[in-house]
Amino acid sequence: MQTTDPSQAVWPVTEEMRVQAAGKGVAAYVADDIHDDEITAEHEVDVVICGLGPAGDAAALRCAERGLRTVAVEKQTRGNYNSATIGGVDSRVHKHWGMEYDLDEWMADAMTDCAFQGDMALYRHFLAASGEAVDWYLDHFDNKNLDDYPLTFAAGDFPHFRDQYDPTALGRSWNTSINLPYKPADLPDLLAKMITAAGAQIRFETPACKLTVEDGRVTGVIVKGSQGYERYRCAKGVVLATGGYEWNEQMLKERCRPRGVPGAWLTGAMGNTGDGHRMGLEAGAAEDDFPQAIMLDPEQLMPYLRVNKLGRRFTPEYETYGHLAEAIQAQPGAFDFYVVDSALPQKIDKIWTPSSSCYGPKQVWVDAAMRTELVADTLEELAAKMDVPTEEFVATIQRWNEMAQAGKDTDFNFPGHMMMTIDAPPYYATKEFADGLCTAGGLLVNESCQVLNRDRTPIDGLYAAGLTSGGMFYNTYPHNLNCLSHTRNCLMGYTIGNVLAER
Repeated sequence: MQTTDPSQAVWPVTEEMRVQAAGKGVAAYVADDIHDDEITAEHEVDVVICGLGPAGDAAALRCAERGLRTVAVEKQTRGNYNSATIGGVDSRVHKHWGMEYDLDEWMADAMTDCAFQGDMALYRHFLAASGEAVDWYLDHFDNKNLDDYPLTFAAGDFPHFRDQYDPTALGRSWNTSINLPYKPADLPDLLAKMITAAGAQIRFETPACKLTVEDGRVTGVIVKGSQGYERYRCAKGVVLATGGYEWNEQMLKERCRPRGVPGAWLTGAMGNTGDGHRMGLEAGAAEDDFPQAIMLDPEQLMPYLRVNKLGRRFTPEYETYGHLAEAIQAQPGAFDFYVVDSALPQKIDKIWTPSSSCYGPKQVWVDAAMRTELVADTLEELAAKMDVPTEEFVATIQRWNEMAQAGKDTDFNFPGHMMMTIDAPPYYATKEFADGLCTAGGLLVNESCQVLNRDRTPIDGLYAAGLTSGGMFYNTYPHNLNCLSHTRNCLMGYTIGNVLAER
């Protein structure tokens, strides 16, 4: 059980769980030596950015702006961007909306979520510098009207919501995320234009394969172009921003609890096969201890009543998405059912809040809950279709209804005023798993994004950003610190450009 070789690690389990990747990705990392006679071209630059997700975009843009000879290489035919959001606590957009945050409370939530396994210095750097980085980033977009950058929690039916966090949930969900007035699918091309306009070269379908290391210093990177391997000698450094490892089943089995791997994946980032992780480890990097974090969502974002396969309720349903997903993962079989009745279209107003309304209109969530084959006129019939113990399930619903009528959840402290009785047949149940967005464990870094070795000493010439970097999360990703990941991407890229320009 004790090993520094992840491939030899064995996870003890109390229940067999299937670990599956988003799909079988094609890894670019090459473990074997690449000899000089295999190199078809040589290049001299200041920095190579490996990967063009949000972190690589920011790094390439800032490096080029600071006058560095910058090349960005990307495995796929274009970059990747999953969400048109960004956050932080002190940007001009937050000031525009009059937002102020208790940063001590924010830090307390951050440390609790990572079980104090995270590097507090990285969180302090985030609080101190993310506002400046977000302002820099947004300056590049053509839309300068700050009114078009709404707070995410105010983007739905509560446009004037200005609390610093949603006070209703047990786990505080911070009102720090803002929406960009662009479609996620358009952002990779917009960023690519900005990067090339700043003077950097972008090479798509050109994966990074292996770092070159001389006397303990990373001096460059070997990529695979259309004509074969090419070597970049980098005067300033190499930046690993190749994303996570959702498409690499072996790495998931090594680094993540079997129960922590989701039943389904939402990612379309097929290039995320852990190439940057493996290149960094080969160069002597340290990484987050196991289990590494995965960013999870429940399949249903509304706080409908949940029961497990035993017919029992198991959590306060109005929780931040990461917390609710973790609760689902902890159940027998790592799934649950959410249950509603035919009066849901009239009752849904009870659970309509700033943090639930911002992801779509009510009808979307009503339709999703009532579009199921598990429908019955009695609770007993529904239990049979769900294959859960009838007596236990019926008792759970009856107790829920009693507490709803009393306006107080004495079992899990779900907000009493939000409890919808389930008493109008027919009844609907939907089987639900947690969905995975991305892995979130990576190579350890310091505040300058330098990759650290096992002695926590920087590896000269090597930097990591975004999902390839680690040090902040343990076991789970803190959704309640809303938009932390995308903002961290921006901050890390911005930081790397500034650090390398001063080398």
